[in-house]
Amino acid sequence: MWGYGTFGSKVPAMTRLRRGTVLVNLAARGVAKDFDGTRITGYLARRGVEARLVLPSSGADATVKAREAAERGDDILFVVGGDGSVRDVALGLAGTETALAAVPAGTVNIWAREAGIPTGIRAAIDAHLDGQSVHMDLGRAGEHCFLLMAGVGWDAEIASHVNPRLKRATGDIAYMLQAAWMAPGLRPRRSRWTTPVAAFEDDLAWMVLGNTRLYGGKVHLTPGAVIDDGQLDVIAFCPHGFGETLRLARKVALGKREDPRIVHLRTPELTVETAGLAVQLDGDYVGTTPMTFAVDPGALLVSVPRGPLAQIFAREHVDRRPA
Repeated sequence: MWGYGTFGSKVPAMTRLRRGTVLVNLAARGVAKDFDGTRITGYLARRGVEARLVLPSSGADATVKAREAAERGDDILFVVGGDGSVRDVALGLAGTETALAAVPAGTVNIWAREAGIPTGIRAAIDAHLDGQSVHMDLGRAGEHCFLLMAGVGWDAEIASHVNPRLKRATGDIAYMLQAAWMAPGLRPRRSRWTTPVAAFEDDLAWMVLGNTRLYGGKVHLTPGAVIDDGQLDVIAFCPHGFGETLRLARKVALGKREDPRIVHLRTPELTVETAGLAVQLDGDYVGTTPMTFAVDPGALLVSVPRGPLAQIFAREHVDRRPA
């Protein structure tokens, strides 16, 4: 439960941030129905940050509210929610100098784990207030965006059937239950995908295009991925027949990735040409192929804790906080 008792009266030193927005997704799993966002804006005021509270009615509305915050010239936008909320806000902030500050309150909160943002509202907000703002690559998928990864095929098909109420009640267990229910009926499909330098055609079960490393909060399917290299790390599982499907499933469960039926590549752009394959972005179903996935280098400014950057950053970065 995300309580308010941690927002005490003792206030640390001032920050360089001056103006911001607090966006709360009341539908997020870790946000109580009676959540009072004014406790956050009040705390920020005591830290010298003038912030307004917004409660978006949908993901599309969150994108609009984020764009409006950037147009006002806000230094930072705190997102109280999960990875889906962060993605919706990222779409509105892309290409601006308003920093996205994730306050983890969703199902898995993979971005917060990857970036080293602590759990707990007060801890996360303090980490941002005393932190740094740096640029990262943003994944693009048609009209959508993603911070973490895109999935094509089986995982997206499963995500499209997860019950929202069950997801809120049980978290990532809802995905596991749905996967177990659907597994007997899943089959690879003959598919074609292309990059700027090559074309592929194979029986595709599942493809992951990683901008970061951690899949589902548990497995490093793309362990070499970094978010500032202008590339997507791609892994495609291409079993021929039921026996190979079981063998690859065991490898995935054990965190192994080397196999003749597993395709690895790194590319700034990839198009899945075959129609009708399900697509998920950062864990949420968004539609079907054909779809082009690409990298928008350095397009998103994100707030992360002070100190050495997480391993998903490969380069030295300049703090973009206001002076």
